[in-house]
Amino acid sequence: MAEKKQVSLEGRKLFIGIPTYDGKLSIKLAYALAQLMPAAMRHGISVRLGHVSGCSIITMARNMLVDQFLKSDCTELLFIDADVIAQPEDILRLVAQSGDKDITAGMYPRRAKDRKFFLDFYLDDKNNLEFDGAMMRANRVGTGFMLIRRNVIEAIAEKSDKYLGQDGVGEVANVFEFSMLDGKFVGEDYTFCDKARAEGFKVWVDVEINLPHMGTEEFANDFKNEVVVPLIHEFRKQKLKVANG
Repeated sequence: MAEKKQVSLEGRKLFIGIPTYDGKLSIKLAYALAQLMPAAMRHGISVRLGHVSGCSIITMARNMLVDQFLKSDCTELLFIDADVIAQPEDILRLVAQSGDKDITAGMYPRRAKDRKFFLDFYLDDKNNLEFDGAMMRANRVGTGFMLIRRNVIEAIAEKSDKYLGQDGVGEVANVFEFSMLDGKFVGEDYTFCDKARAEGFKVWVDVEINLPHMGTEEFANDFKNEVVVPLIHEFRKQKLKVANG
C-alpha cells in the first residue's frame, strides 16, 4: 500500500476566478464554495473570490480575472467555470497536488454524450506518457478547473499585448486569446497552454479528479477509468508487441 504523504498548505493564497456570462452560479458550486472557506482556513489557506459577469467574450472575461489576480497578493489563480461543479475536496486536492508544478488541472467531460474530455496528452521523444500514478503531463487542457502559479501568469502577461481595461481605465494583458494553427481555430484554453509551454512551463492533470459539467443535464464521466486506464493498457500492449518482435 502506497504511503500517504502529508502536504502543508500553510501560507498558500488562492484566488478563485469564476467567469459567468449571465451572473448565475450553480447552487452546487455555490454551496461547495461556502463549504471551502472554513476548510481552507483549517489548512492555513487564504481564499479570495473574483468573478466577471455579463461579458460574452470568454477571453476578455478570463483576462479581467487575470488582472484582478495580478492586483492581489495571491500566490496562485484557480479558474472554476460557472458550469463546472468542484467540491471542496477537489479544490484542496488540486492545491496540494500542484506542489511546485506550474499548471495543474482537473478533468470534466464535454457537455455531450460522446464521453470526450478537453485534453491533449504529452508524449516524450520515445513516445511515452509522463505519469506518476496520479499526475499526468499534458500539452493542452481545458481551463474550466485549472490552477496556475503566479510566476506563470506574470511571465506570460509581461510578453502579452495590452489593451484598455473596462471603461477605458488601465491596461489589461491579453494573456488569454484565440489563435489559428495550421488553418485550425484554437480556443483560449489550448492557446494559453501553448504560450505557457513556449515559456518552458509544464502542464499537468490530476487523473483522480472527475468533475461534473452542467448543461441541459449534468454530464459526469470517470476520466481515470474511462480514459487513462485504457490508454495506459494500450501503451503497454504496444510496447509488449515491440519487445516480442
